[in-house]
Amino acid sequence: MQLWTPEHAKTLLPALGVFLIISILLRLWLKEKPWQVRMIPIQVIAAILVLLEIGKQAISFSRGYDLYHIPLHFCSLVLFTLPAFAFYRGKYKNQVACISVVFVTAVFVLTAIYPDLIYGAGNITGYFEDYFNFHTVTFHNLVMLAFMLIVALDVYAPAKGDWKYPVIFIGVYCIVAGIVSHLIDTNFNNLYRCNIPPLETLRLSIVDMIGYVPTQILYVIVVTCLDMAFTFGAYHFFRLCRRLVCGKKKQAK
Repeated sequence: MQLWTPEHAKTLLPALGVFLIISILLRLWLKEKPWQVRMIPIQVIAAILVLLEIGKQAISFSRGYDLYHIPLHFCSLVLFTLPAFAFYRGKYKNQVACISVVFVTAVFVLTAIYPDLIYGAGNITGYFEDYFNFHTVTFHNLVMLAFMLIVALDVYAPAKGDWKYPVIFIGVYCIVAGIVSHLIDTNFNNLYRCNIPPLETLRLSIVDMIGYVPTQILYVIVVTCLDMAFTFGAYHFFRLCRRLVCGKKKQAK
């Protein structure tokens, strides 16, 4: 189990440095601007993510379509929630904002800690050789930039009890993705099998002991609970980052 590869160190660390500089410069430029103005960089990133996904789906269809390209992965949640946060202004905008920000934070944390789980060294070395490599690396890096900009530009302030919205959302998602994973034999969010070798070995050993169906039911329940716990942690990680950068003040809208 390798968290970082040399390829990740050579590319992701410099990218994070660039993203930090961009975030600092935009904060200095826009921090006194109205909320609608500070949201513009987030809207731009959201639009780019959607365009990248449209390209991915189009190319996949042109090649016969790979079911793994269905956007039901954990990171794919950002594809839906970030544009909603960027452009939705309805009655439930606070709940939408919280869900989106927490999942952006979760992807940032996962990529920062275990980038080799998110995309492999082969995606990096083949970045300019295949659109899917280009998409997966660019997508996750843009999400990391989005997290840093959300914190730097102070575009979302958590309210008391907001944590429950992303936690419930991820629970529902895991049920849906778990069912679909088993129906079409495709591994979304590790709900079909585990991409972490030691844990996959453990899952297979339990299959040998109690059988496939009971193991999978137990496995999906455990993964769902872990995802809910991780989402709860991501919410509090975002609160900590925002407090360190912006203090306790409420954002101006």
